[in-house]
Amino acid sequence: MKRYLKLFAYVYTLTNIFAFMIALWVIRRFDVNLPIREIFFGVITNSLLIALSIIIFKKTWGNGILNVILGYLILLPVPFSINRMYDGYVLRRPALIYTMGLIYAVLYTLVLIYAHHRNKKDEKNLNHLIKEKDDSTKQAK
Repeated sequence: MKRYLKLFAYVYTLTNIFAFMIALWVIRRFDVNLPIREIFFGVITNSLLIALSIIIFKKTWGNGILNVILGYLILLPVPFSINRMYDGYVLRRPALIYTMGLIYAVLYTLVLIYAHHRNKKDEKNLNHLIKEKDDSTKQAK
């Protein structure tokens, strides 16, 4: 929990800076008044979701592909939250973000599969070398 809260603090700081820069841009570009309360609650919600998804992405135990899928499922509401934060002036098409995220998820999953097979191959080679070494030390005795 301590690691999650520390990560949340970092993500919240960065998200808050970006959110208010985007809000300033929207206010100047479209000449509208944005509700600060929605931006504030949206930043908190998005920061919680992003921090949780980072924790899930970085998990080393369990199935890596399922961790990626679960991480992206956690991130699903973020574009809708951003759209609500800025009253539809930003991200008019959240489907584009989901498409880009899906492409990234597929590429990331392929990298994970490749790394998994490569690690299994290295593990087999190392186990074979250990077995040969054990056999040679037994024969020497």
